[in-house]
Formats: sequence, structure tokens, C-alpha cells
Amino acid sequence: MNPFFLYGSAFVVALSGAMMPGPLFAVTLGYSPRFGWTFGPLAILGHAILELGLISMIFLGAGPILKSLAVQAIVGLAGGAILVWMGWGMGKLARSPHAEKGGEGKIPSGRGPVFLGILTSVSNPYWTIWWATVGLAYLTLAAKSGPAGIVFFFLGHISGDLAWYTLVSWGASRGMKITGTRIYSLILGVCAFALVILGFWFLTYGARILFSS
Repeated sequence: MNPFFLYGSAFVVALSGAMMPGPLFAVTLGYSPRFGWTFGPLAILGHAILELGLISMIFLGAGPILKSLAVQAIVGLAGGAILVWMGWGMGKLARSPHAEKGGEGKIPSGRGPVFLGILTSVSNPYWTIWWATVGLAYLTLAAKSGPAGIVFFFLGHISGDLAWYTLVSWGASRGMKITGTRIYSLILGVCAFALVILGFWFLTYGARILFSS
């Protein structure tokens, strides 16, 4: 298969998935106005590191394991708890005086963009399901072209994520300079609420699998 077709199709598929709101989107939208446009690209770096590890695991035989109900339940429960915790922390930041100061600043301790990119991705059970189904099928197709096919697929996939989240991060950071810090505090609060809701949704998802199996 043509490697450039692999790159282009992976880019489009990743872009369509990245544009769907989720935990990573909420965190990027919430933190970028205060910490700058580089938050998005750095979060995607963390996302890419995690996906490289996952791809390695798939080639070592973890594909069927990712499809198992037990793994989905664990990811749903653990991921849901993590997102509720993250939403609580973001909510406290929205209510704190620091949220009213504006401008770029330091990210709260232990919540760097690379780390948050990893954490928000691994806490999303639908990310695991995507790699166990669509991602696995794509990898199988790309592997027919050898190592180069896998590289082109991965580069296209990450490029789609990077393009979208750089745009989101840049737009959010520029937006605060126009709307002011009070609007930013409101946006931060909305993003925090979204993370908590997603967290409870994933907790329910994991519990439903656990008790139905």
C-alpha cells in the first residue's frame, strides 16, 4: 500500500476523532488560555508517547487483551475516578484568585501538559476500545507495507491530533486576551464540570460491564 495514502488516511481518521469532545479536549480548552498555546502540542506529545507504548503492546500480542470486558471495566472505573479528580482540581483553580490574574503562568504541580496528555488519554475507555478495534485493523493493514507502513500510519495519526489540538490551544489562548479573565474562569469551570460528568459517565460504564459479566 502507498505509504502516503496510509499517512493521509490516518491523518483524516485521527482528525475526525480528535474533533469529538472528550477529556483531552476539555483539559486543553481549560488550561491553554492561562498556560499558552504550547499546552496543546505538549499534551499531544504525552498522547503520542502513550500510543507508541500501546502499539508496541499490540505487536507483542496485547490486542485481544484490550478487547476483553475485564480491561474495559478496569479502564472505565479507574479512568472515571481520575477524571473526577482532575475536574475537581480544575474547578478549584477556576475559583481561586490565580484564575483572575490572566496571562501565561506555571501549570499546577504534577499537572504538566505532557503528563496530562497521558493521563486524559489512558483514563478514556473509548480510546482503549478504538485501538482494540479500528486502530488494530489499521495497524494490520499498515504492517503489510513493513516497518515503513507502520511509521507512516503513526505519523499521520499523530499529525491529525497535533493539528487539531494546536489550533484549539492557540484559539483558546488568544481568546482570553479578547474576552478577559472572568470569561476564562467561567470556561475553566465549564471544562471542570465536563470532566466530572465524563468521569461519572465512565464510572457508570465500567460498573455496568463489571456487574453484567
